[in-house]
Amino acid sequence: MTNLFNLPQMLQSMLLNCLLVIALPLAFAGVLTLINRSTKRRLAHWWDYSQLLIGGLGTVIHEISHAVACLIFQHQIVDMQLLKLNLRDNPDHSLGHVNHRYRPGRLWPTIGNLWIGIAPIFGCSAAIFGLTWLLARPTFKTWLNFAEQPSWQLSAIGPLFKQLGTTQLGPLLLWLILTSMITIGGFDLSTADFKGTIPGIIATIITVCLITGLFSFVPTVDTTTWLIGVLTPMAIILTIAVSLSSIYWLLITGIFALLERTTYHARH
Repeated sequence: MTNLFNLPQMLQSMLLNCLLVIALPLAFAGVLTLINRSTKRRLAHWWDYSQLLIGGLGTVIHEISHAVACLIFQHQIVDMQLLKLNLRDNPDHSLGHVNHRYRPGRLWPTIGNLWIGIAPIFGCSAAIFGLTWLLARPTFKTWLNFAEQPSWQLSAIGPLFKQLGTTQLGPLLLWLILTSMITIGGFDLSTADFKGTIPGIIATIITVCLITGLFSFVPTVDTTTWLIGVLTPMAIILTIAVSLSSIYWLLITGIFALLERTTYHARH
């Protein structure tokens, strides 16, 4: 009984668990937003409506993800527009929106603010995994194997996409088109999305600390180890999403650089 309660260890577990549950998905959300916002900015500089043409599918999945999370966390959806086609009459420059509200003072809906805000990260990742299962099954199996035995070395990223070379040309082209639309249009969280997570972050921190504190009196349960096991597949999925986002950013940046150079030489 003397070692049953260890305050320093409990506080360390609380900190680690909060980092795993909150900081990890927010960090991925921030990286994905930075990459894909840059991609969309380059597209908009070329042609405003390219955001709709190339990122429209991702935007629809983005907003549906918000809406589904609203239902899960008992938020009332006030107004929803999956895709705004009129970009000129659009002062906030958003491609879609889901406005929602909830009754303050209830824990579950308050926690939901965090997950509603970052829901598109998970919704778009799930859509890409579903497409990969449908159109590029060997690549999907490679991703599952990687999730079971993950490696966080940079050299492990290339083999995740090597199997795409064995996919038939038709399904491969369809996979590339659809995943690029989802990646570019769906993973860019707005400033309002991030601001909306703040009440949920506070409520989630309190809840995680309380649960960790309660289970610290159960010597057979290690909440940190359990969370690592649960969240590792999510981290793998988001790592693949970051890889795809980076690949599409490089492709679009390279294409526009080549077009600008060609235009410059044609003029001079």
